Amino acid sequence: DATADLSAGLAASRVKDYGGAIRLFSRALDSHQLSPANVLAAYSARATAELQNGNTDRAIADYTAAIKLKPDCGACFNNRGMAYVAKDDQDGAIADFDDAIRLEPKSFDAYFNRAVAYYHKNDNDKAIADYTAALKLKPDCGPCYHNRGMAEQDKGDLDAANQDLETADQMKP
Repeated sequence: DATADLSAGLAASRVKDYGGAIRLFSRALDSHQLSPANVLAAYSARATAELQNGNTDRAIADYTAAIKLKPDCGACFNNRGMAYVAKDDQDGAIADFDDAIRLEPKSFDAYFNRAVAYYHKNDNDKAIADYTAALKLKPDCGPCYHNRGMAEQDKGDLDAANQDLETADQMKP
């Protein structure tokens, strides 16, 4: 049963059996017996498993299939953006994070992830702006302070960098 395969695939993903999860999601999708909502879930979950397995091209293809089914899925754009980051395609990632933010303006993950992509492109000003936006949504984000501090340091703004890095250190358990 396709729904049982989808559920078993989700369970396999939770225990990090990504190969097993991919097989189960594929079988569920190949059955053509899933509801439209479950087809979306299966593509998205299989894409995540593929990404965890290091198969970025397959992950991108599955996230793209999910986006075609639900063009207003901000999480799908965010997740595909993460696959582009893993593939070192920062421009593709930023375009997807832009869409994720357009669809979900209060998406902490999309701002944080776009900041990472900008940092990888050495665009420190935009990285700092996005870490700042992420901090407005989640003020207790230690990695945001740390990463913003690193971008400030790269820019030569050592006072701001030291302040952010100290804040990040104070937030660690």
